[in-house]
Amino acid sequence: MVLSVFVFACYCQDGYRDGVDEGKEASLQHGFNAGYRQGALGMAAIGQLKGVLSALQCWCRLQPPDTGHSLSMVNSLLQAVVKQEELMIERLRTAPQPANVGDITDVIEDMGMGCPASESSGSGCCRTGEDQGSGDSLRNSCTTEQSLGQLIKDCADLVENLRLPEELLHHLHQLKST
Repeated sequence: MVLSVFVFACYCQDGYRDGVDEGKEASLQHGFNAGYRQGALGMAAIGQLKGVLSALQCWCRLQPPDTGHSLSMVNSLLQAVVKQEELMIERLRTAPQPANVGDITDVIEDMGMGCPASESSGSGCCRTGEDQGSGDSLRNSCTTEQSLGQLIKDCADLVENLRLPEELLHHLHQLKST
């Protein structure tokens, strides 16, 4: 009898370990897939925008000297795109911090779901009074995407002002929608 209980306990422990290992692998693979997709889409958009701006830079250099203002605008946009690229690479290199209870609680409260009646205490759901984090990683990703969108819009405005072909504008609008 004691032996069968021992064997059963060993099987349970092995099953638990196998489940934990499977869960880790699935979680890591999902995180990798999501990060790869996000990085590939963001870097592709930045690469295409850099290509368009580099072509505009060459085009401006071939124009008569009185278009120097356009060349300086293209150069400043190109520098901003390079800076955006560096920020995105840095963001992709840093591992996201795991969400803590405070972040999750803030999101739930922001969604208007509030606390269950039994846990509500008037000072915030499930709070102990200490700072639980600020959720900056979520805000930083939104800021980066908004900045890239603004750079694409600025580039499209420049293309319009230079009266360049509509196909280029169409390409930039498609780039903004990705």
